[in-house]
Amino acid sequence: MSQVPDPAADELVTDLRPPVPHGQVLSYLRAQPSSAHEANLDIDVLRAVTRSQALAVRGPLEAVASVETIEAAGVPTRLYLPHGDESGVLVWIHGGGWIHGDLDCYEGVARALANRASCAVLAVDYRLAPENPFPAGLDDAWAATKWARPRFANVAVGGDSSGGNLAAAVALKARDSKLDLALQLLIYPVLDHASDTAYKRTFRDRYSTFAGQAQYGLIAYERINRIWELYVPDAAVRDTALASPLRAASFRNLAPTVIITAEHDILRGEAEEFARRLRADHVPVQVDQYVGQIHGFVQMLGVMADAELAIDKAATSLRRAFAASEGFDRR
Repeated sequence: MSQVPDPAADELVTDLRPPVPHGQVLSYLRAQPSSAHEANLDIDVLRAVTRSQALAVRGPLEAVASVETIEAAGVPTRLYLPHGDESGVLVWIHGGGWIHGDLDCYEGVARALANRASCAVLAVDYRLAPENPFPAGLDDAWAATKWARPRFANVAVGGDSSGGNLAAAVALKARDSKLDLALQLLIYPVLDHASDTAYKRTFRDRYSTFAGQAQYGLIAYERINRIWELYVPDAAVRDTALASPLRAASFRNLAPTVIITAEHDILRGEAEEFARRLRADHVPVQVDQYVGQIHGFVQMLGVMADAELAIDKAATSLRRAFAASEGFDRR
């Protein structure tokens, strides 16, 4: 298969100015303790470390009307209901490189989205790699989405990072299965496995000492390659659309899309290319880039003001999408 173009690389390649982090990003990174490269960590240790880091920055939890643990078509999930009537449900798929992360790490995001979008949030506790490689996590996310469809008036899917990858893949399956979705909400999603793009190579080199962090770009570059190996061990399968949604033959008739990106993210190029292809196939798409921000910021409600802004904008998009879907079936 030919290499996926990455026109967003032009901006990164030609901009010779040092990348400037948001002040809160700088404070956050400076406060992080030195730790071993995650490739050298045992998977259980990695999960414990990243869980601790996530819980430390998720901020105070908003009160919701109820939280219930549910087996959705055999998949463990957590259902958050807002105060008042909900307008639909967001099937939320957390990030973590397909190998770590859990519902507790994203409790702040789930509760905030439920309240601010006035919708239910069904958070999916999908199976993780490497114990359960592709397509296990996707199968769980898809099963939860199908479970939600007859139970709620409107259904949207969303996720961040690797969860954004799974949400985009679910949206492709939904289109092909004639299952109507109101929206796909993709927060700095992983969309293509290619490591040899100009954007990623330039990020690796340009971000070598970002925010005073030694080898910041190289670590991001090596990490994204490593998690692909763990999630989809078969290199040929990585070319398929359900693994790398950017490689879908067509984006026609996909659900309206909102994409949130961070300026200083190795994944920004593929998100912008995804948006370009959506527009070319006449799919409504909105892209919100957060200047100065890094991958993972939306989860950091306790330390990043931009996380609050991003959640608010995502919630507004969800409310509008659910309102527009009332009585409308794209099938």
